[in-house]
Amino acid sequence: MMLGHLLAALAFLAAPSWAAFTNAFDSITTGSDTVLTWDPVSPQYYPLCITAQVIDRNGDGISANAYRVNITTGASGTSYTWRGAPYPLRWISGGLYQLELRPISWSGADVPLLAKSPSFTITDQGNVAQPDGSAGEPNSEPEKSKGGDGPAVSKPVAIGIGVAIGVVSIGGMLLTGWFLRKRHRKAVMEKNRVERRNFVIS
Repeated sequence: MMLGHLLAALAFLAAPSWAAFTNAFDSITTGSDTVLTWDPVSPQYYPLCITAQVIDRNGDGISANAYRVNITTGASGTSYTWRGAPYPLRWISGGLYQLELRPISWSGADVPLLAKSPSFTITDQGNVAQPDGSAGEPNSEPEKSKGGDGPAVSKPVAIGIGVAIGVVSIGGMLLTGWFLRKRHRKAVMEKNRVERRNFVIS
């Protein structure tokens, strides 16, 4: 047991934290095929996964949304061609993009970060079709939202909250109606009972 923990710790410490992407990120345009290159890493980390993320800074200067998605299904060696950048992320004007290189599967607790790109922007070249035939429509969900007074609420969450409130309100109305009907029926029965008793007495 201790040997397994020791080997995992040594593997984590041996992760090439010095590795980095070696290509330039200053001239990427929408829809372009960009060759990504990085320092050699040990084959023990194969197959590799490249994750792309974009930070959408809202115009209010306070909140921001981050979108993250894998752009590979498995890579090896020291290069990979990113086709139709920023696909499968959407293009965002002024968005800050960043790439991370990690093992696609890892048995340890912490997946080592093998390489991380600097933040970069992508220049729009018009309504360029993406590899799936779309034209830069969003196809990834926001990873997180931060605002000055608390987290921003996405549209699906807001709809879900509205539906939940509506269901609770309808349930409350039905329960109130049932209670009032039951109370009215009890009052009528009590009135009839009193009338029958008075009739018998007289």
